Amino acid sequence: MYTMPSAPSRRPRLAFTVPRSVPQCSPTQTGFTLIESLVVVTVIAIIATMALPSWLGFLDQRRVNMTQDLIYQALRKTQAEASQKRQSQRFSLRERNGQLEWASHPDTLSAIQVSHWTPLIDGVKLASEDNTLLQSGGIYYARFDHDGNVSSRLGRITVVGHGNRMSHRCVVVSTLIGAMRRGQGQTRANADGRYCY
Repeated sequence: MYTMPSAPSRRPRLAFTVPRSVPQCSPTQTGFTLIESLVVVTVIAIIATMALPSWLGFLDQRRVNMTQDLIYQALRKTQAEASQKRQSQRFSLRERNGQLEWASHPDTLSAIQVSHWTPLIDGVKLASEDNTLLQSGGIYYARFDHDGNVSSRLGRITVVGHGNRMSHRCVVVSTLIGAMRRGQGQTRANADGRYCY
């Protein structure tokens, strides 16, 4: 029996067709034009330049507030150490190389002899006014006796960042029994002629 050779089988080709529901875009409908892009960039730049000074002022004031809290806590720590150790303790604050530093040490030890100083936050310095704690050799200090009472003159430490007088923050040693409080800068002086109260 004779059979005819069969023709090679062909696989059917798959044809890809775009469904009718997908809209076709013409080349003129894609992307943004150069002018539209420039307008968006310009608007963003204007908003950023308006918001940047406020943001920088907010960060500066935050650093000043945190420094005020750290000084307040350091004074309280020194006062507590005086009561616990039953000896006179001294809180010392200095500005060295543009950086505020504080130390708590026995009153018998001079601040110059202190080896460990704790740095405070960068960018915050002593204000040019309203620093009325005792001062010796450029170092401000408050002395607490063995009961935690203030045995030196009452006064305040005022710190500032890059702001004006309203941004000043101070810590006030206000009574001989060691009461302390935080204050902020004002536009008008109080009865003592101080602007931070």
